[in-house]
Amino acid sequence: MDFYRPSLAELRAAAALPSHTATGLSNDVILTEIEAGRLKPEWSCIATSDDGDLIGRAMWWGRDSQEPIALDIWDVAPGAPEPTRVLSGLLTHGRVLVEATNGRALLPHTLRVPVGWRDRPEVAETVQLKMQVASANGLGRANERLQFQWDEGGMVHPDPARLRFTPASDEAFTRLFADAAAGSLDVMTARELEQTTAADLARDEVAYYLSCPGERSWWRVAQTHDGEIVGLAIPSATPTNRNVGYLAVLPQHRGHGHVDEILAYITRFHIGDGARRITATTDAVNTPMAAAFDRAGYKLVEVRIDLEPSQMH
Repeated sequence: MDFYRPSLAELRAAAALPSHTATGLSNDVILTEIEAGRLKPEWSCIATSDDGDLIGRAMWWGRDSQEPIALDIWDVAPGAPEPTRVLSGLLTHGRVLVEATNGRALLPHTLRVPVGWRDRPEVAETVQLKMQVASANGLGRANERLQFQWDEGGMVHPDPARLRFTPASDEAFTRLFADAAAGSLDVMTARELEQTTAADLARDEVAYYLSCPGERSWWRVAQTHDGEIVGLAIPSATPTNRNVGYLAVLPQHRGHGHVDEILAYITRFHIGDGARRITATTDAVNTPMAAAFDRAGYKLVEVRIDLEPSQMH
């Protein structure tokens, strides 16, 4: 068994590796990312058998082609001998290769699995194996996330009558992000608050959403007609679709149905701008938010399990 950095031709060939697509991206999507330069040979590792057959691949992904930010592809070919050794070797050898050009290879990985994956033994077995190997190699924090989707022709709630939505400054949004973090059911928010202050977390959140494809001019503060602020709405976008982005109800206003109104506003905003599909994500443990998506006509289309470094810095 051998592990090494591929040439571009070998990386393209690795995109066609038979794999457990139920826990990852399709090979067509992988090839598209290679051609776009977001998956690169110098950020990759492939595994071959003693006979020279391709049996595994690991590819780190970078949004701007300057440095990788996540382990996007991590597969062993179905039926390959010693799958645990293949998966572990791809991580250990791949990190050495990536660190030689970038210096930071302990990056997160996301398992993309179908809805109801626990009821599919072959998928559940693959997920369990990958989580065990990931944990043994420093990616010991797991968070299951639910991917929702609204498609053209779906339910559209009426305009939220109790609230109005107004622009605000970056400073105001930073304060609201910090306020909304209190008692949040978002797993990453809770983890970040173990390491930093709500103010620092809020500044990072604002910077993140400013970096997304969505426009800053879309952001709104949600308030009553008397001017009392109850939450915030950050419609956003991905490179391919409009996205719910971020919405929150301030702690003192939770439990009064405002989440439905803010979600209705964001949904109607995107539809009004011509969106035919709107994506959204929430943590599996955030059952109130998942229920709100369901009430708003969003369909659960995929489950993602984020594997993060065991030690957050």
